[in-house]
Amino acid sequence: MKNIVAAALLFGSLSVNAQFVGNGSFDGKRRAYLDDGAWAPREHNVDFIHMRLELNFETATGLVKGKVTHRFSPLRNTVDSIWVDGINMRILESTVNGKQVKTRVEEEGIWIFTGRSLPYGEKDSLTLVYECNPRKGLYFIGWNDPAGICRKQIWSQGQGIDNRHWIPFYDEMNDKITTEMIVTFASEYKVLSNGVKLKEKDNKNGTKTWHYRMNKPTAPYLVMLGVGLYEIKQTKSKSGVPINLYYYPEWKDRVETTYMYSEDMIDFFEAEIGVKYPWESYSQIPVQDFMYGAMENTTATVFGDFLFVDARSNWDRGYVGVNAHELAHQWFGDYVTARSDAHHWLQESFATYYNQMYERKVFGNDYFDWARREAQMNSVNETKKNLLPVAHSQSGSVRHYPKGAFVLNMLKNVVGGRDAYNRAIKLYLEKHPYSNVDSDNLLYAFHESTGMELNWFWEQWIYRGGEPSYDVKASDITENGKRLTRIYVEQVHETNDVVGLFKMPIWFEVKYKDGTSAKVMKWIENKSTFVDIANAPGKDIAYVLFDPNNEVLKSVNFKKPFEWLVAQSLQAENMIDRYDAVAAMREFPLEKKRQALIDAYNKATWHTIKGEVLTQLINDTDPKSREIVRNAIADKDAQVHKHVMNNTTVIPQDMFDEYVKLLQSPSYDVVAGMLEKLSTQFPAKAQQFLDATNGVMGTSGLNVEIKRLEIKARVMNDQASKDKLVAYTSMSYEFRTRVGAALAVERLNYFSEPLMTHLTGAMVSSNTRLAMPCGAVLKHFYSQAQYRSQISEFIRNRKMETWESEVIWKMLK
Repeated sequence: MKNIVAAALLFGSLSVNAQFVGNGSFDGKRRAYLDDGAWAPREHNVDFIHMRLELNFETATGLVKGKVTHRFSPLRNTVDSIWVDGINMRILESTVNGKQVKTRVEEEGIWIFTGRSLPYGEKDSLTLVYECNPRKGLYFIGWNDPAGICRKQIWSQGQGIDNRHWIPFYDEMNDKITTEMIVTFASEYKVLSNGVKLKEKDNKNGTKTWHYRMNKPTAPYLVMLGVGLYEIKQTKSKSGVPINLYYYPEWKDRVETTYMYSEDMIDFFEAEIGVKYPWESYSQIPVQDFMYGAMENTTATVFGDFLFVDARSNWDRGYVGVNAHELAHQWFGDYVTARSDAHHWLQESFATYYNQMYERKVFGNDYFDWARREAQMNSVNETKKNLLPVAHSQSGSVRHYPKGAFVLNMLKNVVGGRDAYNRAIKLYLEKHPYSNVDSDNLLYAFHESTGMELNWFWEQWIYRGGEPSYDVKASDITENGKRLTRIYVEQVHETNDVVGLFKMPIWFEVKYKDGTSAKVMKWIENKSTFVDIANAPGKDIAYVLFDPNNEVLKSVNFKKPFEWLVAQSLQAENMIDRYDAVAAMREFPLEKKRQALIDAYNKATWHTIKGEVLTQLINDTDPKSREIVRNAIADKDAQVHKHVMNNTTVIPQDMFDEYVKLLQSPSYDVVAGMLEKLSTQFPAKAQQFLDATNGVMGTSGLNVEIKRLEIKARVMNDQASKDKLVAYTSMSYEFRTRVGAALAVERLNYFSEPLMTHLTGAMVSSNTRLAMPCGAVLKHFYSQAQYRSQISEFIRNRKMETWESEVIWKMLK
């Protein structure tokens, strides 16, 4: 990663194609890119075709007992040895075509020596009986909780190359296989894997055996397993796709909120993409302590149970967007899979764009447009760090997810809209079913379906980094007796070998005070460009828009007169343009803008416009501004409550009663945040705030409960609350609760031996979202002289593996 970033900053690693003219002389043109070691797929000497995996477990020790059989075909003229990935595997038996063979086990995998040379194209089989105790890839949750509180589960997370920690196989995305998984486990549990469930058999010893099969090939990282105590809601899409929705029995009341729209999403994507759902069924299963949001395993999405929400938690973070994202992956990522990590954007950008399109259907255009605005802001900020492109293995989540989604929306506009775009996407998928693809395959699909030469688009938006930055000026002039609005556009971003001037079609619009408008589209590709729009006689300009509705990914500096901003904030058709006008008022004095902001707030229907007004008026003591804040507190939209909370630094004494009302907000985040603000500013009234929230536990991570305990401990010095917070840091609870409690204890600076036990246990977790913050908390105490020797002695005397001790000491340095 360090080398890649250095290349991004110094342009030290470039791929250059030079052109030569007919007489052999160099024409001076070149194309330069940041190099990527993951551009080419990994080599392998056999084609793995089918995997049959039989599994048993010893949950107390995290032991996997497996038997895997691979059907394969050699890709070279002859093959006498095969490598399979497998981390710290213990091979008990190995056979090729039914005959025992020798193996050599290494830390990263296993060499299998076939015993004879296998010729190209022959159909062969390899069987390994093995054991392993995976630290990644497959996770044993709750089996060693001494309190018996934690859920007991086993679940997998294979992306990117973690399935090799529990399955010995070729663990790369560029070789697809069909699979069978046969799992024997205690009969009271449910077991889920990829594909169709062929059999669920009762055994005499109190176990069951589940047999799943994938009939179409999938990438190895998408192989999954989920085991736990669940109920299942079975339903179907209108098109007939069977859907299995797993849930915890005690959370049945959350099923409708969490899984809302699940059936409709499949129908929407089938219609929008133009390709039927490409698998036999679809399942979703929540798991505890999942380190990401969710994972699009083929036919069987795993997601963090912190997203399994009730109606109130849904205000803070719901599952709809994640649900749509993982479903979209069943086409983009599972049906067609990137050939190598350099093309990872083909999976995540598409899934992000299609989940945004579905969210637009159910939440409206403003929701969609604000998602694009957030993508724009995040992308511009990423460019300040380095110039990596979307198509690069090290580009990071901002470019692979939201920037790539924005780029796809621009591509749709460039090719002429939804119909042309959808034809190309349909062709792209249907030409590569159940196969691997790269970025050029997508380009060729657009070439073939539209006839358009789009290499320039790929060059500037896919294969190279950066975004255009425009300075824009507009003036009302008369030239040769004709009245014009003249708009001057200059590309002001720094250009170099890998970021040049951008070429994009951009709309310009002049809005007149009588409500009419004039607009024109121009291709902006030069360093500077003048755009003239003829003004009709007698019409006065209300405001001017450059790129209405923010269709082009960019940064822009366009200073406008205050009167233009006022008109734009009230009259512009698109929410983003109204928001931009309100945000631009930050530069003007309060007395000048107060009424305009109030008018914009009263007209606004989207919460970010209200939030921007609150940012500028929250500290204004004028009665009219105070009335806006009161209206915001009384708003039915909890997102508006968040804007009030986040913008308030000091609660005005005369608005104390209004702010206390926020303790009844539908948003648990607001309740927890206002508990902190109120009890900090008014500690003598802390009991009033605690009484107002009595019995409220909060959303995932028990955020309200944790905050209530922290306030009791801090303001009232309640020992029971301190002890309860320490208990919440233990392995009995899911990771968000543990982290929230650990951070609360850190703020209290309360230290105890049980806390050491819980924090050191968390520090060796494979879940970095648990390990890193808990490590930082223990380091906070370790840095204090009165605790250092106690912590050191505890770590030295605690029974643990060598690697665990090394991890803990490294975090404390």
